Amino acid sequence: MISDYGEIDESDADWLTDAESICQIVTEAMAEKDVVYRFMMQNLLATANFYRASKIDFPLNFEQYLRFRMPFPVTPVFNASKPGYINLLAHTSHPMVSNGYVNPESIQLLLRGNLRDAISQLGVIRCSSGLQYRLSYRSHEIGDQGLVHEILACEKRDFGGMPRVVSFVFLPALQFSFAEHPLPTFVPSGPAWTHCSSGTFYWLALFQVYPQFDRRSFCPYVPRMQGIQGERMIKYRNVLRLLLRIGTANNISDLSDIFVLKGLHFYRLRYNATCDCNLSLATLFIELLMIHKVITYNEALQKFVTFGGQQQHWMSDAVRLDGIAKNVSIFYCINCIPIDHLKHLFGIM
Repeated sequence: MISDYGEIDESDADWLTDAESICQIVTEAMAEKDVVYRFMMQNLLATANFYRASKIDFPLNFEQYLRFRMPFPVTPVFNASKPGYINLLAHTSHPMVSNGYVNPESIQLLLRGNLRDAISQLGVIRCSSGLQYRLSYRSHEIGDQGLVHEILACEKRDFGGMPRVVSFVFLPALQFSFAEHPLPTFVPSGPAWTHCSSGTFYWLALFQVYPQFDRRSFCPYVPRMQGIQGERMIKYRNVLRLLLRIGTANNISDLSDIFVLKGLHFYRLRYNATCDCNLSLATLFIELLMIHKVITYNEALQKFVTFGGQQQHWMSDAVRLDGIAKNVSIFYCINCIPIDHLKHLFGIM
């Protein structure tokens, strides 16, 4: 039975101190390769996750996008005929700039290569807490998000017990303030969660490559999570914990790995306008569970149709998640189950 959200123990409450040390060490190593990474890695701490066995935590200001500004002037160029795509003009000489425009593909590939090299060279590091961590790196392509990156730090232990694990999962994105570079009215920004925030302050240029247009294309996007604070952010964090727990308990690959879950979750969330952080925790959880269920099923069905029925394993996670979502919804809607009881349902599914 699962009787909690997966909250961490009190003895691990200082994990953010180690995470901050890891950020500083990795940033310095990357800055030696190119000073641009000192700017790019400034908000790395907000992308951190912590694990020990089934316990999980992340900062209340957590983000999936690694927001940054370039150390040289960058000007967005909008085009009404292609409102969903923008170019970023930069009059400077740099490997991430091609023919006067910031190149998203170059940034992603250079970031991946330099992170891989830097992490490999660092190997094992010691934090100010005295704990040692072994570093590793991986990347993964998810939908039109491009590359999702993960820096993994696993505690090096000389004795038994589950180690601490600190993970940084993110998609890089250039940040622009509305005050300096307002979005034209013809630019689609995705469903806005205006009810979650008193106002939006920045928008992002997502690092997506669209060869059908050109390799300078970015996608303008207004993040929904900006401005969400306090109890609503705690509630949202607990929803992600519950999604991870239900995925782990039922061996659903898309939901049992925070690296994949965070990338998929925010990719899917971007195209859904029904979720509201003012909902109850249980209702918000069911809403987000349904998003994952629908997309997982559609993606599995597409693979099934494209590659043939002999690959039936593609449907197994989707069918299992569909059954879980139906059971949770039925139990909750019929019995008005409070969240404390809802948590216990995971053990019987």
